[in-house]
Amino acid sequence: MNLDLLNDAARAVHLLGLALGFGVAIMADTLAARSLTRPLDQHEFDDLHRYHRMVAVGLVFFWTSGLVLLWLRTGFQPDNFSPKLLAKLGVIGVLTVNAYLIGRIGLPTMQAWAGCRFGDLPFAHRAQLAVLAGVSGASWISAFALGVFKGMKSLEWDVLSEVIGVIYVLGLGGALLTALIAPVLNFAMDRARSA
Repeated sequence: MNLDLLNDAARAVHLLGLALGFGVAIMADTLAARSLTRPLDQHEFDDLHRYHRMVAVGLVFFWTSGLVLLWLRTGFQPDNFSPKLLAKLGVIGVLTVNAYLIGRIGLPTMQAWAGCRFGDLPFAHRAQLAVLAGVSGASWISAFALGVFKGMKSLEWDVLSEVIGVIYVLGLGGALLTALIAPVLNFAMDRARSA
């Protein structure tokens, strides 16, 4: 078996998984964000479920190719794992668990409140959805950064974990702030319509 060819094929599938997962996640987030201004219709919920399945396929590509690359580069020997590699494994693990939770909790919660804008939901549901969205966004951005920026390859664990931590804090903070102010947005839009 030609290991160079296997490495190139695994890298190609890895990039495909990243592009599919990240690209479709952006489409799903953009679609879900429409609920800030109006209720989503059934067609949009169907699209969200389809996007979720496509992200799952992207994650399967990501994990499968990633394990091949891991074997080729480290032989699965923990001593050969770099801080960047450990960060990648952690981020993709979080992303995978979060994707599962979006399917089990996020989408059913949104569907249960069909006909409502995001700001109409009780705060507990808004916060839950915001955490799922914030973790998803931060994870995809972190995975993208770890895969694309060569400078991250040489970072020590303490610096690398700090950079990724900032991405997660910003993602979660922005999402939770949106959940907090969504009712104010509803009030402002309703008032503007009635004026």
